[in-house]
Amino acid sequence: MPDEGGVIFKGSKGSKGVLMCGVYGDSPRLIPAAAMHAFERPPKTLPRVKGSHEMDWVNAAKAGVQPGAHFGYSGPLTETCLLGNIAKRVDARIEWDPANLKITNLPDANKYVRAEYRKGWTL
Repeated sequence: MPDEGGVIFKGSKGSKGVLMCGVYGDSPRLIPAAAMHAFERPPKTLPRVKGSHEMDWVNAAKAGVQPGAHFGYSGPLTETCLLGNIAKRVDARIEWDPANLKITNLPDANKYVRAEYRKGWTL
C-alpha cells in the first residue's frame, strides 16, 4: 500500500509530547522517542473486531448483537472528526454545542456545519 499521509496530534499548552501515526492510526508513536520508550501499553479490555468493520456489522446483524463500531460510538466519533475539519478550516479553536448542533464562539463557522441547498433541492 502506498504512503497516504499521517496525523500529528499536538496537545494543548503544557502537554508533555506529541503523538504521531499513519493515516488510519497505523503505527502510533510518541515524540520524543524517550516518551515512546517509557510508555507502557495498557491491557486490552475491549473486544477486537475480527476481519473488516463491514463484516463485523453483517455478523452483528445476523447474530442480533451490537457491532464494535455501532452508531452510539461511530456517530460521536464522526462528529468529532468533522468538527476538527471545521476548526482547521477556520484556523481557530471552536466551541461546540452538541444539543443544538452549533458552534457557539464563532457564529460564522456554522456555515460549514450544514449545507444550504438551493430552492427546490432539499433532503
